[in-house]
Amino acid sequence: MEKLLAESLSSYHVAAFLTIVFCLPYPPGPKPFPIVGNMFDIARDKESAAYQKLADEYGDLVFLSALGKNVLFVNSFEAAHELFEKRSVNYSDRNESPMSHDLMGWNFSFGHMRYDARWKKHRRMFHRQFQQSVAPIYLPVQRREAHALLRRLLHSPENLDYHLRHNAAAVIMGITYGIKIANTNDRYIAIAEKALEGMGQAASPGAFLVDLLPCPSFKRKAREWRNAVMSMRDEPFKTVLNEMKNGTASPSFVSNLLNDLESKENVGDEIETIKNCAGVAYAAGAESTVSTLTSFVLVMLLYPEVQMKAQKELDAVVGQDRLPEFSDRASLPYTNAILKEVLRWNPVAPLGLPHMASRDDEFDGYFIPAGTTVVGNSWRILHDPRTWPEPERFIPERFMGEGDKGTLQHLWPTDKLSSAFGYGRRFCPGRHVGDAQVWISIASILSVFDIRQALDDNGRPIDVKPEFTSGMICHPLPFKFLMKPRSEQARRLMEQTESS
Repeated sequence: MEKLLAESLSSYHVAAFLTIVFCLPYPPGPKPFPIVGNMFDIARDKESAAYQKLADEYGDLVFLSALGKNVLFVNSFEAAHELFEKRSVNYSDRNESPMSHDLMGWNFSFGHMRYDARWKKHRRMFHRQFQQSVAPIYLPVQRREAHALLRRLLHSPENLDYHLRHNAAAVIMGITYGIKIANTNDRYIAIAEKALEGMGQAASPGAFLVDLLPCPSFKRKAREWRNAVMSMRDEPFKTVLNEMKNGTASPSFVSNLLNDLESKENVGDEIETIKNCAGVAYAAGAESTVSTLTSFVLVMLLYPEVQMKAQKELDAVVGQDRLPEFSDRASLPYTNAILKEVLRWNPVAPLGLPHMASRDDEFDGYFIPAGTTVVGNSWRILHDPRTWPEPERFIPERFMGEGDKGTLQHLWPTDKLSSAFGYGRRFCPGRHVGDAQVWISIASILSVFDIRQALDDNGRPIDVKPEFTSGMICHPLPFKFLMKPRSEQARRLMEQTESS
């Protein structure tokens, strides 16, 4: 402990010396205590509210320092665009966390990797298979699983969370590995849920405190998570290898890349990269899809007038004799706007994965030391009343009248909604596939279901207050609702998908 404090103080003094030399102050923030600095200002839960309060008090930049480690919260889109996009060379790195990398095994994930040649190789491979021009080949799988989701919701809507998790897993396992998961108690889902359990804790801006002062119980838990993380990456990959040997493998991200290996050098390294990228696909896609669709159901419950307007649009374009198709999307601007507003209203990753400053920098008259953890505060940016009037309200009309009819396919870094997908060179490379999956699910649910308030034992509507989990991925807390077919024709459409 004494050695740790000495090293931390030494780091603090070096940074302080550089600040004096450059005659620049640190960005604003709460006054640190001696030795421990701003340790008590690092939120352990309800992070969005805590950092929103700091942003209200200190502005677009908030600087915290604890035990010699610095964290900078970037609270405006303009500042985030300048740092992460225009100065991306300096703000694309990651802090290496002994907890997440060494103890929990996430060092294979290029989302957690340092900004170096290894990261670029992984990112390039992932992008090649999930970029906008390739994403349409996955639409049949996404359509099939959206219909399967409807059937499950028809029979037991009260199991919403389970059905959404099964849906996300089915799409990702089908696209990535060509594996069809079991209807219940699927072992791949069980492994992945365990693996993802600790990722949110290890990736939060306060996680470095656990790295500096790890408690024995957390370290024991991390070792359990590591076993699940390695199994999540390795087991489905082994399944594809065995199926390829037997000639039974379905086309997928993994099988397609493995089939291209014959003409490549360094085959062993290429196989490891494929396995790593495939493992990241589940980790990146599953939780974000579940969070977005749960938020969608919640806002349809809270804003019945939005639901009615979307259903009117769907009835006019699609009719009531079939389910929506991807080809209908350009003709459904209000449904597209609902998806965009869901992403803004409850961003999946309110603080994302923190970046790191590679070198000392000056911004807006402030000194940002090398090694500073730099957090894009997406929650604040997407709830900034200067950009989004009445930000706590769900208003899809914010996104109406756009040239691209509201889709996310042309979401550029200059678009403020892009904050929902990360920043700069760490922008989400799988967003096109994820966008399509969420859209077909939203359009399908709206076309055949009414989402209403649940009733108590006396037949009175149960009011719902939107509340959310803490951690890197933000989910709505469980809430009561009713979901019923809009008509007998809607019920028949859902049942008919079983044989389609």
